[in-house]
Amino acid sequence: MSSRPFSSVHADAWSSEFLDVPSLNKSVSDFLMQRVEDVRCAGARGAAAGSSSSVLLLGIAGSGKTHLFARLRRQIGPRAVFVHTRPELGADPSPRHVLAAVVRSLRRRVSEEERQQVEVMVGAMLASVQGAKSHFPIAYLDECRAQAPEAQRALVQRAIASLEERFPEIWPRYLERLLDVLFAAAPKQRALFAWLSGEEPSQLELDLIGERGGLQDGEVLSALRTLGVVALFGAPIVLVFDQLENLVEEEGRTGRIVAYARLLSELRDTVRGLVLVQMALQTAWTARIHPALHESDRARLEETVKHLALPRREEKRQLIELWRATLPEEERAQPFPYPFSAADVEQWIRTQGMTPRMLMQACGEAYLRASAPAEEDAAGCDPVSSSADEPLRAQWAERLAQARAQIDDEAKQEHGVSADTIRGGLIAALALLGVRAGEAVKKDIPSLKVRQGDMVRDLLIAQHAHHRSLASVIRAATGLAREHPAILLRERAFAIRPTWKEVERLLNAFLETPGAQFVQIDRENLAQLIALEDLLSAARSQDLCGHDGQPIPYADVVSWAEKELRCADWPPVAAALENAEVGSLPPPEPMLRRKASPKTKGGARAVIERLRVASFDRLVMEVRAVEPGATSSTVTAELRGMRVKMFGDAIVAMEDPWS
Repeated sequence: MSSRPFSSVHADAWSSEFLDVPSLNKSVSDFLMQRVEDVRCAGARGAAAGSSSSVLLLGIAGSGKTHLFARLRRQIGPRAVFVHTRPELGADPSPRHVLAAVVRSLRRRVSEEERQQVEVMVGAMLASVQGAKSHFPIAYLDECRAQAPEAQRALVQRAIASLEERFPEIWPRYLERLLDVLFAAAPKQRALFAWLSGEEPSQLELDLIGERGGLQDGEVLSALRTLGVVALFGAPIVLVFDQLENLVEEEGRTGRIVAYARLLSELRDTVRGLVLVQMALQTAWTARIHPALHESDRARLEETVKHLALPRREEKRQLIELWRATLPEEERAQPFPYPFSAADVEQWIRTQGMTPRMLMQACGEAYLRASAPAEEDAAGCDPVSSSADEPLRAQWAERLAQARAQIDDEAKQEHGVSADTIRGGLIAALALLGVRAGEAVKKDIPSLKVRQGDMVRDLLIAQHAHHRSLASVIRAATGLAREHPAILLRERAFAIRPTWKEVERLLNAFLETPGAQFVQIDRENLAQLIALEDLLSAARSQDLCGHDGQPIPYADVVSWAEKELRCADWPPVAAALENAEVGSLPPPEPMLRRKASPKTKGGARAVIERLRVASFDRLVMEVRAVEPGATSSTVTAELRGMRVKMFGDAIVAMEDPWS
């Protein structure tokens, strides 16, 4: 028998593996599919068409809300763009958060296809406005890509003019940058996505796309409206807000709920081309969210409410047969209900209130009992473990692996992990230790004010990609350090470029201020922060279950985390605690003051010694050819130990010819 089948009790919204009983909650998925088709059909009817709508899905934990998202991706495929997001502990719901989630999802692959969602959405729009068939966006896009650059530019300008005439709310410059993505080489495409998402591009990225800065707050809604209009022509945006129970705050506060309600109402009323899908636990919505809503917001958020049903008797049997079909061939060749007993299957089918998650967990326990050695009395065996420790350890390991993958993916895109994500992890870790944190030091800077007894410390998260923004944060941190201890945090792998002389000067001045610390977060510590926030959010959503398939109580998850994770020993958390010694952490790497080191070895040295002079982008590309894991951050770190000159941020040269 295989090691642990029936263990995938939590659906992955983006998984390519999918098992489904189509009749289970078919009316809900059919309703959402019709909403998508309504927007697609309305898209070609002019400026008065294509309004957005909102649907609220309520159910108990394990009833299949995330599975429904995966089903829609399969059934609708390239006829919609799918976005899956949830509340973050480190940031209140905002248009910028939504924009980042949408653009991030545009880079994802269409279900069962190799093309990106952005290609489908924009390809359908281009085909429609040019008089071609929008039903085959990829084929039309491939024809456009085969044209000469001059013809492509003319096509882009015609599309912009056509949309601006019909939909005056679009932002032409944003639309032009979106269309540029389709025809850009990889480095420029990364820069365009960074700008389009509302995140902060680096100076190199801004130079590459010809922009002076990132999106301002007042431009974010215009960007969303432009994306919505583009989506009207063949691929509406299905924007899913999951785990909304995580909006609920302690002590009866309702600020996050109100912020979310205003955001969703604004999206529904002012952005076309959206199918807004909200997912929440029935009890949390009824008891905490619904009463906190203003009447006008409630009318929008609850304009259509659908309840997820539990599987009926026949649907339970079909689920068991589907899962059984994934067993090794010699096992599934046995007659049904092997490897289960007929009595077990009958009991599961007859049990009321059993969710798909509980059913899968029961199958897993029965499978493990059946695989016990024959001499053991399997019927008299206890479950593998009655403690929540084992499933929580497994969930923690899974979330750590996902966090590491997220960090590595950001590094491939030449960006650091979101500052709001780091902030959320810090809030979660400090809360486990009984330390109050969450109040922002500066409204425009991701930050925390940590209070522990009479001690107050300011934490500023400096994940900025542009030298001017980073310099501004360091100045703010220096000013705060003169009043009480201040800590500046930055991802270690997100290296400071050697040409950022003013940043180096300011950072040195900051470190000379009494009570100032600069803490660089290593990859594993960063993964711990991300995984912790994810684990506790899942616990609040009752998405962590024990061996019986029942949700593990939030208090039990917190107790386990307090006992097992030792958050106080994590360097970023230790720096925020009262007993952390100033200067006790390792010095920042790479060192701020560059020293010549002829012994430095690595791909960057070999490449620049061969080329003598090269653009930074070419240098990174050449290094990757010999070191596939290299990134701009690792190349930058290596350059710091070499005798090179930088001309702006773009050109690198060996120092010898210029001395």
